[in-house]
Amino acid sequence: MIKSVPLWPGIITLSLVLGTLVIWLDTAHLGLCAAFLTTGSFALQVIHIVKTQETRAISINMYLAFSCGVLLWLIYGLRTNDMPITIANSITLALACAVLMLKLRNERNL
Repeated sequence: MIKSVPLWPGIITLSLVLGTLVIWLDTAHLGLCAAFLTTGSFALQVIHIVKTQETRAISINMYLAFSCGVLLWLIYGLRTNDMPITIANSITLALACAVLMLKLRNERNL
């Protein structure tokens, strides 16, 4: 039998850490932390797919819509000359497209 672990201690700790960061960091560093976490989450997804070759639960439509949104954010960053937005969305777009390509490759092999 698997023993369930209560999530509330982790949630409280995460809330305290994020609350401290919001107060402590200036706007630029706060944006960089946000970009690192959101972009890094897609890196984790790509790594998981490469290791497991499992893509059945991934929605192609969601990733297409998401990739289009990220592309628009990238264009926005380029037009406004905002380097953090441009860099983060360039990396995120590449990773989201990698997920899409892996999904399509895996479905073709089924």
